[in-house]
This record gives sequence, C-alpha cells and structure tokens, in this order.
Amino acid sequence: MRYTLFTTPILSPLLRLISKIILKFIRWRVVGSLPEEQKKYVLIVAPHTSNWDFILFVLAVSVLRLKPSVLIKSTLFVGPLGWFLRYCGAIPVNRTQASSLVNYIAGIYEEREEFVLIITPEGTRSPNPNWKRGFHHVATTAQVPILIVYVDSTTKTIGIEGLMEPTDDVDGDIRQLKRFYDAKSGLIPKNYAS
Repeated sequence: MRYTLFTTPILSPLLRLISKIILKFIRWRVVGSLPEEQKKYVLIVAPHTSNWDFILFVLAVSVLRLKPSVLIKSTLFVGPLGWFLRYCGAIPVNRTQASSLVNYIAGIYEEREEFVLIITPEGTRSPNPNWKRGFHHVATTAQVPILIVYVDSTTKTIGIEGLMEPTDDVDGDIRQLKRFYDAKSGLIPKNYAS
C-alpha cells in the first residue's frame, strides 16, 4: 500500500484531530456521511470560488477519513513539490490529451478496489456557467456513481448530498446538478455563475 497524507499511520489520526479542532474553531461543520457500501465514485464539489476551498476540503476529507485522489497538471510534478503532491493523493495529468485521460482514469478505477477522484466541475475559481464535462465522462466510462458534495458559506457547512447515477443525458445531468448547487453559496459568492 502506498501511503498518502490521509493514510499514514500516526500522522493521519493527528491530522484528523487537528482538522476537527480547526473546523470547530472557525465554526464550520461537516454534514452527511460517505456511502459506506460504495468504494468507487467520482466526488464533485462546488461552488469552487476561492483558494481557501482547498483548505476547507482537506479538513473535511480528514474528518471523514476519505482517501481521495485529485488530478493536477503534470508540469507541477518537479522535485520535492512532485513528491509532496503525490503524497497528497495527486495524479499528474497532461491536459492536452483529454480523451486518453478519461480512459486512463477509468483504468485506475478498474485496477483498484477503492478509488475516489475529486473533481471541481466548474474547472476554475472564477465565474463559469459552462461546467467542464470531464467528471461525467469519467463516471460513465468507469461505470461509477457521482458523489455530490457542496460548500455553503451561509450555513458554514461542507455537506454530502448523496450519490447520483450518471445518465446518457450529460446536459440534463449537469442542469440537475447546477439547480442543486445554485442554492449554495461559495466562500466568494460573486465567483460562482449559475
């Protein structure tokens, strides 16, 4: 087993304790629970409106005992930064090869007994009404559900809404998801476009 920030003995329980303390101190909470019976899914989170979202999500992931992976552009994987990114569960990707990337990620789902990939469908922290479709393509190709997770600054919650089975109607699925996320408020609400 390859250790990550979220699976390292001693360090991970310590990170979980620190995360709980920080969340309590800043008065944020994690609501909902991970689907225990489902070990493979694409986790989407929105609204993604600030770099601080990353910090909040690391805290929530630690509290939930999730062992996620994220896609990060391969050019960042140099020297110690590359080691640290891999330790955090990052997978280097070449964004110019989108179609082969979907198949590559589907292959990871096929190989592993457990695999959770986190994707922000907006693809940016700026207002973007045209969501990226990669999360949906990965889920349908890998034949896994989508876990809907949100950030809501008005209630100071990071919440788990539940699983969604992707359909052949990508546009319809995205419209349904956006209707849900439109009722949530990111850390910088002006950076979200419905």
